[in-house]
Order: sequence, then C-alpha cells, then structure tokens
Amino acid sequence: MQDTSVQLYILPEKYTPLKSRAAVYLFTDMELTALFSAIEQLPPTKKEPFLNEIAPTLYRLIYTCGLRSSEGRELLTKNINLKTGEILITHTKRNKECFVVMSDDMLTLSRKYDQRRRIFCCDNPYFFPSANGNALTTETVYSAFNRAWSHADLAGKYPGKVRVYDIRHRFTSACLNRWLDNGENLMAMLPFLREYMG
Repeated sequence: MQDTSVQLYILPEKYTPLKSRAAVYLFTDMELTALFSAIEQLPPTKKEPFLNEIAPTLYRLIYTCGLRSSEGRELLTKNINLKTGEILITHTKRNKECFVVMSDDMLTLSRKYDQRRRIFCCDNPYFFPSANGNALTTETVYSAFNRAWSHADLAGKYPGKVRVYDIRHRFTSACLNRWLDNGENLMAMLPFLREYMG
C-alpha cells in the first residue's frame, strides 16, 4: 500500500519566510481530493453569479502553479498564454515579474474555462473576473474556499481552519518530496524553488 503521508522537513533559516502568526495546514492527499471535489460543487452566489464557473480553475491554478491567492485572482487575460501554457506573474510580493508554466492538464482545463469565460464576461481584462468587472476580491476567494472546505467529505473528520495560502504550501511540500524521491540534492534545488515562487 502506498504511503501518502506528508513529510515535514526543517529548511535552513535563509530559505524560510519571516515568522507568521497563522499556522500552516498541510493537506493530505485524501483531504486535497475532497477539497477539490467540494470546490467543483460550489454554487453561484447572488454577488458572484459565475463563481461556479470560475472557482474550479482558479483554485487548481493557484495549487498547481504554486501561486499566491492575489497572483491568481488578479491574473490578467493578456498575461496567460493558452497556446504555450506560460503565465506572466506581475506585482509579486517583491514587485518582480516572473514566468510560470502550467502542466498539460492545467492548460487543458484553462482552455476549456476560457471558452466559457468568453461567454459570461466577454472582454474583461481579468482571467477570473468579478461580476462588477474587477478582479475577484480577497474576501470572495477566501470565503468560497472555506465554504468548500467545510463541505468536503472527510469521513467524519471535522475540518480545521485553512487558508488559500495553504495549497501553495502543499505545492512546495510536493516539490520537496518529489525531489527527495528522485534523489535530488535539496540544498542545490532550493534556490530554484525559491526563485520560482518569488
């Protein structure tokens, strides 16, 4: 039977961010599956009538590309290349620009979403637009995420408190575990991950 437990590693201080008051929640494989299944079932709301169309692609993009919530919700349509899968991330934490590349599965999902997006929001500059024409608000993105988490089927387990940022942490831990499985030198690889994630 495959071990799907999440391993924790202590990183050198220079690779760790400033201390945060919020506790990091690392999703197990089962929890992540249940979470995304619940995200698929999010209903539209009066304020955001197209949330059910947007949410599955938005949260998967944040997870699979290791984005910050703001980098996902404020993504401009002109900055995502649906031919190559490249995404230009602007206004990062340190005001730098960087490119990330979607996986093939994420690119396929984004193309399908874009076809529907063109119907419900026409030429809106944001890839994940709010009904008012702006980017989705932080409150909308966080509240929808927590609604999905509270409705996730976790076999009777009471869901703890989570943040959208926690799926970015899960992306990081998945990278580290993959490199360990492949026998990579983590100290040599960490600078690349650090640069990729801004």
